[in-house]
Amino acid sequence: MEPIEIRSAAGRKQAIQFGREGHALFGFYHPPREGPWRGVGVVLCRSIGTDQTRSDRAYRHLAERLAASGFACLRFDLFGTGDSGGDEFAPGLVKMWVDDVGLAIDELRARSGAKTIALAGLRLGATLALVTAAERGDVDALVLWSPWVSGAAFISEVTKLHQLFLRIEPQMTEAFPTRPGCEEALGLLLPRAVIDDLSGIDFLKVTRRPARRTLFIDGGNVQSRDAMMAHLRELHAAPELRSHPGQKFLITISHRASLPDEVLDSIVGWLKEVYPSSVPEQSPPPRSSAPAPMGERPIRFGERNPLFGIFTPANPARARPERPGILILNAGAVNRAGPHRLNVKMARQWAQLGFDVLRFDLSGIGDSPVAAGSVENLTYPASGLDDISEAIATFGSRRAIVIGLCSGGDYAFQVGARHPKVAGAGLLNPRTFCVLDLASVESADSEPPATPVEEVPRALRRMAESGVDTLLLVSPKDPGVSYVDFHASDAMRAVASVPGFRRVNLAATDHTFTPIAAQDRVINLVTDHLLARH
Repeated sequence: MEPIEIRSAAGRKQAIQFGREGHALFGFYHPPREGPWRGVGVVLCRSIGTDQTRSDRAYRHLAERLAASGFACLRFDLFGTGDSGGDEFAPGLVKMWVDDVGLAIDELRARSGAKTIALAGLRLGATLALVTAAERGDVDALVLWSPWVSGAAFISEVTKLHQLFLRIEPQMTEAFPTRPGCEEALGLLLPRAVIDDLSGIDFLKVTRRPARRTLFIDGGNVQSRDAMMAHLRELHAAPELRSHPGQKFLITISHRASLPDEVLDSIVGWLKEVYPSSVPEQSPPPRSSAPAPMGERPIRFGERNPLFGIFTPANPARARPERPGILILNAGAVNRAGPHRLNVKMARQWAQLGFDVLRFDLSGIGDSPVAAGSVENLTYPASGLDDISEAIATFGSRRAIVIGLCSGGDYAFQVGARHPKVAGAGLLNPRTFCVLDLASVESADSEPPATPVEEVPRALRRMAESGVDTLLLVSPKDPGVSYVDFHASDAMRAVASVPGFRRVNLAATDHTFTPIAAQDRVINLVTDHLLARH
């Protein structure tokens, strides 16, 4: 399969699958700018969990800036994370992650023709980059951005944060107990085997020089920073320390986060200093993508603006031609994988049961370029409804079921009420319903919404009565539905009796279904509903 290419003002990139049989990795290859380049490939090593989700935009910008500066770049998801294949129960997963970085190095060499390789990573991604570089011995430069001193330190921190979360939301502990033999880390499941294997990774026990040159970035309060710097000096890795405190993007919800421009520019500037020379442009032979899990394929669509999505085809043994396709929308400014990888899990489960599924990014979110005249990272981009219409059109003459969490639920509500090809709408904790403007809803200084709140139950009724199967799934006291319940309580109670409308109130969970058992329950509820109605 040929990789698809997306071009925008930020450059060009190719969505690719690579790896080996049964071990598919998804990533984006960013070719260097046209003309002379530096002959160097940079692999960006991702972290896992909330770090992965919240750093996605920063990694994309780093790759774009490196490509614009004459580097070839590959960013990718580790096995069992993001859009790559597998899950957290894959045997030997941590060893696979180290090997995945090596597979990415080999892929980048083959695609770009780069003779020299640099690795860069953030937090756990930095630690995995170090371990891989030391094992392989063919990495020339290393960028370690706030690395963990050990896998055990990472486990300790993320599980403590989860326990703090449960103390703030104590009702979840009893309602959604952790699976036996596992720990949870804010929506990430850590089986005992992963915990044990991660605990064996130790920065200070690396014995081989990982690279000729090393940039160590202290993003603020990096545990054991001085010990790691001393160890790099002992290994003759020529470490240079730069301090750029204030990694607020890692603790800020995606649509409110600012880019860490100072750090990104520092990384690009350092690599340009290390590799100042240019070499003639070369054209390596075209390289196809490897097979993807479950036959998934990246797609580019959209007449006005290129949009990116991943299509998961229905299991042929269970597919039915009359079944609608399923469209999964972004939740806020999180990319198509969804919070806690929820969209990937849903897409693959529903495809296995016989549905075609497309998860995609709205304009300016994830890997869909921002529309002309707009800015990126908007929860409700101005072109959002048009983007969804173009996604529905990818199913051809068939109708579509539109499902989304948070802002995705608002969009599902909007298109369900107005688009003739929508057969069903799954509204998971919708935030604003009629007002596609989160800032105005959250601001106490804003004028009241132009659309009266009573329009929400009226629209839900019209949807159900017109044949749009409507599922509303709600967490306790979730602000969007709670507001409507308070101001239009009688109408919301009345719509519950309308055939074609179903409301499910989930007990003791949060807006994005952070507990693993809550995620399982949501997926099972929606799955059972889909199978019963379609």
